[in-house]
Amino acid sequence: MKKFYTSAVALLTAFSLCHAADAIRPVVYDVDPPVVVDGKIADWNDVKIFADYSGENCLGRTIRNSVYSYSGNNDLSGIVKLTWRPHGLYVMGSITDNKHVQRGGDLVWGGDHLDLRLDMTCHADKDREDFGEGQFQLLLSPGDFKNVKPELQVIQPQGMRLPGGQIAAEKTAEGYNIEAFIPWQALELENVSFNRVFAVEILLSDSDSAKETQQKFKMIGPKPYTNTRSRMVKAVLADGSGQAEIASPEKVISQKEMLVKRDHPAQVEFTLTEKELAENDYLLTFQARVDFHVAGGYAMGVLNCDVNNMNLTGDHLFGSDGTFTVRYGENLPLIDGSGALTLPWAPDYSATDKDKKYAALNRKSAEYTFSLIGLLKPGKNTVNFKVIPNRRNAKINMYVNAVKLQIFPKGTLVDTTRPPQGELPFFTPEAPVNAPLYSSLQSSNNQITFQLNDSTVTVRSEFLTQNSKWGSLNNTAISHTREVVPHDHYILVRDKFRNNSNTVAAILQKHTMDMSDGFQKIYIGGGEYPTRFNAERAPDSNPSVIGIGKKYSVGFLPWSDALSVHCVGAVFNGHVQLADYQLAIAPQTEYTAEFIVIPWNKADYFSWINQARRILDVNTTITLHPGLWMSNNATAVSESGQKNVIRNTGINAVIQSNNCQRNAEGLEMRGSEWIESPLTQYHAMRKLLDKNYPDKSVKQLVYFHCFLETTVANLDKYPQDRIRLADGNTAVYGANRGNNHLHCMFPTENGWGKVAEAWIDCIFNDIKADGIFWDEFVRSNIEYAYNENWWDNVSADVDRNTGAVKRKKSSITLLSLPWRLKMLNKIRSQGKELIINGAPTTHTMRQQKIQTMFETGQISSLNKGHLACPVALGDHLTEKSFPDAWRVMLRALDFGSLYCWYYTIKVYPREHEAMSKYMYPFTPIELHKGYIIGEERIITKLSGRFGWGDASDFEALVFDTNGKLTDKYPVKKIEENGQTYAEVRIPGSCAVVIIRK
Repeated sequence: MKKFYTSAVALLTAFSLCHAADAIRPVVYDVDPPVVVDGKIADWNDVKIFADYSGENCLGRTIRNSVYSYSGNNDLSGIVKLTWRPHGLYVMGSITDNKHVQRGGDLVWGGDHLDLRLDMTCHADKDREDFGEGQFQLLLSPGDFKNVKPELQVIQPQGMRLPGGQIAAEKTAEGYNIEAFIPWQALELENVSFNRVFAVEILLSDSDSAKETQQKFKMIGPKPYTNTRSRMVKAVLADGSGQAEIASPEKVISQKEMLVKRDHPAQVEFTLTEKELAENDYLLTFQARVDFHVAGGYAMGVLNCDVNNMNLTGDHLFGSDGTFTVRYGENLPLIDGSGALTLPWAPDYSATDKDKKYAALNRKSAEYTFSLIGLLKPGKNTVNFKVIPNRRNAKINMYVNAVKLQIFPKGTLVDTTRPPQGELPFFTPEAPVNAPLYSSLQSSNNQITFQLNDSTVTVRSEFLTQNSKWGSLNNTAISHTREVVPHDHYILVRDKFRNNSNTVAAILQKHTMDMSDGFQKIYIGGGEYPTRFNAERAPDSNPSVIGIGKKYSVGFLPWSDALSVHCVGAVFNGHVQLADYQLAIAPQTEYTAEFIVIPWNKADYFSWINQARRILDVNTTITLHPGLWMSNNATAVSESGQKNVIRNTGINAVIQSNNCQRNAEGLEMRGSEWIESPLTQYHAMRKLLDKNYPDKSVKQLVYFHCFLETTVANLDKYPQDRIRLADGNTAVYGANRGNNHLHCMFPTENGWGKVAEAWIDCIFNDIKADGIFWDEFVRSNIEYAYNENWWDNVSADVDRNTGAVKRKKSSITLLSLPWRLKMLNKIRSQGKELIINGAPTTHTMRQQKIQTMFETGQISSLNKGHLACPVALGDHLTEKSFPDAWRVMLRALDFGSLYCWYYTIKVYPREHEAMSKYMYPFTPIELHKGYIIGEERIITKLSGRFGWGDASDFEALVFDTNGKLTDKYPVKKIEENGQTYAEVRIPGSCAVVIIRK
C-alpha cells in the first residue's frame, strides 16, 4: 500500500484508557541518556505514559463471585510506558499487585505477567483477523523474585527466537517493576524510523493462586476483549516530545457549529496541493441536525450540500445505501433525489442515538459521509450547506458541525455498502477430476515419493524407541513393517508395530513431507502458519496438516484413532510434519498406526478441505437447526413469545441448557442430583411443544455431559472413577465459583457410567425428550488421566530425545470411546436425535456421521468443524442483541459455517425473520471463505455468479445489513452454456440464500 502524507503534523499526547481506542498513541523516542534494562525505573521519569490501567473500565476479564474476583486497584493496576530507538522497542511496567504468583516456563501465561502483542503490518491484509505474518505475541514475566527468573517468551510466531532480547524486574512494596527490550531485527524489521504506524495490545495479567490460572486481566483496546487484529490500538513512533508526522486519517476543516436556514447558508473552505490530490482520495464527513429541545424524530429532505458548486446526491453518499432503519422499525430515506438530507430533530448530535424510539440502527443519526472522488481541485475548495428554496421546512433552524476530510491512499477507497459493478466471479462446485492425481508412487526405507503433476512429493518417516536414535527401528525391541496402499484420491500408509520386549515401550513417529516447488503456506488444524519459523501444534479435532504450494496442495490426515488424538502438526524447516510423541504399547503386543496423504491439484486450503471431506464421506445432511433455551426461559417467556422465537429464527430443535435446573445454592447440576430434581423447566417445554407442534416439527433436546458430576455422595460411591491429574489430585472443571462443584468423572461400564446412562434414560423416559445435546462429547477440560488403575494401552508421557517412557497415562477421548459408542447406538436405536458440541475427533466416531456444532467465543474454533458438520453456535461472550447475532452469522460464513443460536431468547429478531430460518436442511457440497454450497441451497455474503454446475432453477432471498429480508438487491437468473447462475450483487454486511428448486 502506498504511503500518504498531509501537510499537517499531528501532535500526539499520551492519555489514559478512557480515550477513544482508535486514536493513534505516540511511542516517544528514547532521548539521551538512554534507559537501561535493569528493573529500576527512575530513568523512565521523562517518558510519557502509554497506558494507564486504573479502574474497572479496562478490566477485560475477572472471575465473578470468587475470592479471586477483581477487588480494586490494589489488586491489579499500573502504568505501561513504551519508548524506542532505531535498534529496538523498550517496555516498562510499574505494576500494583497485592499478591504475586509466577511459576515460569510453560506456566508463565497463567501467572502475573504482561502480554505484549504487536501488529507491525496493521495496514496490510485487513480482512485477516487472526495473527500471521507481521504479528507478534510476547509474554513478559517478572519471575517470582526467588527461584524463577524474569523471562521473555515468544508465543507467536511459534518457533521464533528473540536474540538480543532483554528483561529485568524488581519487586516493590505495591507489586513489581518490569523492563524489557525487543530488538527490531528479531522482528525482522529493518530501517525502522520516525512516523512508523503499527498496532499494539498490552494485557496486564494477574493470578492470585497457583491453582487457578489468569484469574483477571486488564487491557488497552475496546471491550469486549477478542483476540483479533482489528481491536488493537494504533501507535506511531514519535519524537522525544511525542510529535509525529503521520498519515493522518482525517483533516479538520471546521470544528465550529454553523447555523443553516433558508437565507443563511454556511460555507467552509480548504486547500489541497496537486501532490495530495495525486496521492489521496477523500471523504467529506460532517454532523447535522434540526434544532429541537428533545430527540423528536426526523425531518426529511431539508439540507443540501455542494462541493465546488457540484450538488452532492445519493451517488456520492458513502457508507450507506441511502436508507436507514430506526429503532421502532420504520425505514426512512437518508437522502432524496435532489440530494436533500434527512436530519434528526435534536438538541445535540448524540441525543437521538440514545433515544429508545428514534435511534438509527447501524449508523449515527446525525453523521453524514460523501465521497469526493472527481469533485476536488488543486488550491481552494468550497463546501456549501444550504436549503433549496420553496422547501416546506425551509424556515427551520439547522446546524452543521465537525466538518472533516477523511484521507485514503489513491485507489483504496471502496464503498462496501454499495453493490459491486462490472464483471463478477463464478462460484460453482469443482468439477470431478481424473483419478488418481498422483503417479510414480514408490516406497522404500521409510520414504515415500510420488509425482503430483510436475511436482515431486517426498514423505520421510522417522521413529524412536528406548535405546535408539531417531531413524529406523532396526535392531530395537520393536518390529516394524510398512504397507503403502494406493487409492484413487489418497495414499494410505499403514505402520504395524510389535513390542517384543517385556516392558511397556514407546514408539514415537514423525513424518516429514516436502514438495519440489516448496510450500508457500502451511495449515495445522485450519490455522495458517508461516513457513519461515519452526512451530508445532496439536490440531485437536481437525487433525489436518496441509502444505500449500504455488500450484498444488498436499496434506496429512491421521486415520487410526490413537494417531488422531496424539497427533502434533508442525512446520519443520519449511516442510509439513505429522508426529506422535505419546504412543506406547504393552509388552508382546501389536499396534497399527495409519495415516493418509491427500494430494490435490489446487493451491487452496478450502479446496483441499473439500477434497478431504469427500474422501471422509462427511457431507451428510444437517437437518436440525437448534437454539438454546436458558435457565427459566420455558416458563418465564409466554407461550406466544416462545412461538414467535421459533417462527422468526426457524429453529426446529429447542436445546434446554445445563442451567435450566439448579440446586438450593443456585448452582447448575449434573448426574444423580439432576436426575432426582423436579426437572420443572424440561417438563414445561415438553408440554409446550406437544401442544403447539404435535407433528414433532420442533423437537426437544436436553443437555447431557458424560464427564461432569455435582452429586457429592457419588464422589465417595465411585472414587475409582474420579479423574486424576499427574500429581495424583482429583480434577474439577475450574477452581472458581460456578465450576468448582463440577467434578471430573469417567463413565466406567460398571461404575459412574451407570449414573451417566441413567441420566440419558431420564431424558428419554421421564422428560420424554426427542433427543440429546451432548456437551464436550470427546472430553472435558482434562485431556489425559493419570489414574493408576486405568490405561488406554496406547498413551504415555515419553522423553522425545531418548524414547524413555516416563509414565503411562490415558487419553479420555480414547478410553471413553467404547462407552460413548455404546450410548450413541442406544440413542439411535430409540429413534432419538443427537447433536454434539465439538467434532468427533477419532476416525471411528467420524464414521458415525453425528451432527456437530462449535462454540464461537473464539471464532477460529470453527476451523475444528471443517472435517465435521460446519455449524457455528452463537457467541456467548459478545452477542447481546440481534445485530450482534447477525454479525456472528456473517462471520461464520468466513469459516464456511452455518449458524445456530446460543442466547436464543435474548438475541432473536422480534419483528422479522432471520436468515437462519432458510439455512436448513443443508447437505454440504463445498465449504469456502464467505460462502457455502449445499445440495439444497447456497449461502453467501459475497457477490458473484453462483450455481450448482447445472441448469437448476432457484429462489433467492436477500438479507440487508440489518439482517432483514429486502428486495432492494434483486438476484438475476443468468443462463450460460446450459448452466444456470444466480447473479448476486450485494453490499458488505448483506447475505443471500439461494434455494434450489
